[in-house]
Amino acid sequence: MMCLSELLMLAPTAAQQTPPAPEQLLASTIHADDLANISPGGWWNDLAEFNDRLDPGGGASEVTSVTAHVFGKPDDAPAEVATSLQLYTKAAAAADAFDATAADDTRDDGPVVDGPKLGDQSRYLYQAADSGHEGSTALRFRSGNYVARIEVGGTASTMTRDQLAALGRVVLGRLHELDAGKLAVPALPELAHDLPPAEGEFDRVLGTATLSSEALSWIWSKQASALVVSNRLRRLLTEGAGNEQPVLRRYGLAASPADVADIVVMPFRAAQAASRFLGEIRREDARRAAIAAEAGGVEVTPPIPDVAPAYRADVRVGRYVAEVTCVAPFAPTAGVCASAVKDLAARAKKSLPQE
Repeated sequence: MMCLSELLMLAPTAAQQTPPAPEQLLASTIHADDLANISPGGWWNDLAEFNDRLDPGGGASEVTSVTAHVFGKPDDAPAEVATSLQLYTKAAAAADAFDATAADDTRDDGPVVDGPKLGDQSRYLYQAADSGHEGSTALRFRSGNYVARIEVGGTASTMTRDQLAALGRVVLGRLHELDAGKLAVPALPELAHDLPPAEGEFDRVLGTATLSSEALSWIWSKQASALVVSNRLRRLLTEGAGNEQPVLRRYGLAASPADVADIVVMPFRAAQAASRFLGEIRREDARRAAIAAEAGGVEVTPPIPDVAPAYRADVRVGRYVAEVTCVAPFAPTAGVCASAVKDLAARAKKSLPQE
């Protein structure tokens, strides 16, 4: 069976008027390796978002969009780099979208400042850290049918505009490669073939991606009243998985177009390691109290106001742990998400290897 990346490479290029797959857009964004020379530190690729046309602000001319998150603690201080990339039907529509975002950009990231010109249009913004802001710097630029936005928050917000422009040129170069049919998409692990297909209430797959162990180590700390990375969970996942990588797949819901369901599957060497990981989740993370019994059904945790907007369930299938969530990224989460989580978790128990 051919992997997704091989199928994508056989697909017609953008020059043939075929839109790129969401996985190709994600490959065009900023990744942890891109930050090594610009801002050294412990960066890692966090959970990706395949947002399709979920954002009402995208308009009818938006084809699809993705957001990549890179998180880290450079010099022991937290920081994040987020890249949002939108594809429009025409360059004129992308130009209109670029212009329409001016007010939101200045509201979210401070006033416009000077910076190196990038692409067809570009805009730099800077908000200094103070009592009301953690500090941020951002770049939005348009290249043909694409609109990209790179936002840097936390301590890394002191990144200079030349450094931000360097990141923008990385994305711009990849978009040129994408349009020329030359952008290589990283191959997905074999585990991706065992993820549930889109059927029934799940009308389409929005995207599939490989994950890092750090991205799956977030917990809600009651003590800190914030999301923090659990080093113990990270160690259990890294040591227990060996060379295998976790995978994420996002689905659209036919009955509720504003909501999406995500499944993250984490491989372990043995069922005992998977059980230990689930036990640690139950102990550490206040959001995930409903962990399914070893031989039981699927228990769904409802949203927690101001903490976790998603419905979620965690189940073990042999030596795998499947985390299923359902949420509306740009709207209030619908009640249909409860049954969607239960259904997708049940499907995972059937589709994943029982080893």
